[in-house]
Amino acid sequence: MISDDIRALAGVSPGQTVVNVATTDTPLVPQSPSRVCLIIGAPPTNRVTLTWSGAAVLDQGVTLYPAQPPLVLTAQEHGALCTGAVRAISATLAQNVAYTETVKALG
Repeated sequence: MISDDIRALAGVSPGQTVVNVATTDTPLVPQSPSRVCLIIGAPPTNRVTLTWSGAAVLDQGVTLYPAQPPLVLTAQEHGALCTGAVRAISATLAQNVAYTETVKALG
């Protein structure tokens, strides 16, 4: 659940972005200092590993499994994990991973 503090800061979500994550290090989410919420969906068929520093290496970071709930990060609770760039790697086959973000309102 998103806190009232996050809602007060939030602007428009640009919608869902889908990235094809390969079995090699793949940029997933660009850095955004104005991001207040980031939601990364579970992969559809095979696990993916996420990292916030350096190249993504399978099982050396945060691993998401198919059918699990999405990973939800907020700037208020997770700081740089929410605003930083995220890289990913897929376990066996390239697959689409979706994310959505909310950024601070302008003005």
